This record gives sequence, C-alpha cells and structure tokens, in this order.
Amino acid sequence: MSKKEAGNIYKHHFNAFRIIEKEFVKVIEDNRKYLSGNKGVDLGAGGGSFAKLISTNVKTLYCVDVSEEAISAMQKNLSDMKNIEVTKVSSNSLPFENNTMNFVFTANSFHDLPIGYESEIKRVLKDGGYYIDLDWKKENTVSGPPLSIRLLEEDVISKFKRQGLALIKQQTIDTHYVLVFQKN
Repeated sequence: MSKKEAGNIYKHHFNAFRIIEKEFVKVIEDNRKYLSGNKGVDLGAGGGSFAKLISTNVKTLYCVDVSEEAISAMQKNLSDMKNIEVTKVSSNSLPFENNTMNFVFTANSFHDLPIGYESEIKRVLKDGGYYIDLDWKKENTVSGPPLSIRLLEEDVISKFKRQGLALIKQQTIDTHYVLVFQKN
C-alpha cells in the first residue's frame, strides 16, 4: 500500500467516526463484554478514535496500523492512555505470538486488509477469544470508502467460518454492520 493510499484510508476512517460517533459509542457499549481481558488489538486503528472507547476493560490494548500518519496521530491522541501501546505493523502479519489476544477489533478497516488476513487474526486470538468487525455496509452512503472495496456481511462471515470461528452476534446500525466471532 502506498503512503498516499494509507493516508486516504486514514482520512476516511477519521471522518466516518466523526459523522456517526454516537452510534459507534452505542455499538461499543452493546459489545463491551467481548472487548475485555488481558490483551486486545485495535487493528487498523487509524487516529485512535475507537481505542479510547475500547480500552476501558482491557489491561493492554495494542493499537496497530500500517500508516505513519495514523501512528503519529495515535501517539498524539492517545499519549495520556497508560494501557495503550501504539505499534506500526507491516501489512503482512501481526507482531504478536500465537494464541495471546483476548480480542481483535477492527473498525472500518477489515475491507482494507490483505486477502486472507483472517488467518492472521485467528492466529493471534486465544481459544475463546473474539474478533469484532465493525464495517461499512456494501451500499451507497454519504461518506465512507468506495463501494468497490466494501465487503458484504455474508462474505466476511464466510471468510471467518472457513477459519473455524463461530459467528455469535450480528448487528446492524445505519451505515454499518457489526459481526462478533469466537475462536473455539
């Protein structure tokens, strides 16, 4: 991914958050029990907007992104959060040991990950751990990424079921869907 592409992705994530922030806060509260434990990952964390919401019930939250712009923004925006570690990652893998995370969370970013990345998410999750995907519906909306890169809920569900993760919750809000999977 080029720096320009990464920057554009970061900008559409940040703008999307500001537009429907109240709905996102409610989604996080509705799914708080899946966002807890010793360690969690905010994958594709952008500027860290969601990190502040999801860090309250986890001992250490790793906020990761491939974009230098996002890393800089997180370092500034999250500097007062003592349980958050900001980490730049490659687009190929996560820098965590197998079976170590209580959860992995993506907000408006799973559609940006390389094909097959669901196996990397599964690899870092503990048995019983959760993957929570909050992403844009594949329909025209006023803001958000191009329709061509958005994923249908059914396609995401299929990808994770092939990895052996069970869909345990499905929720929709205005322009987004929420999928919660559990690693057995």
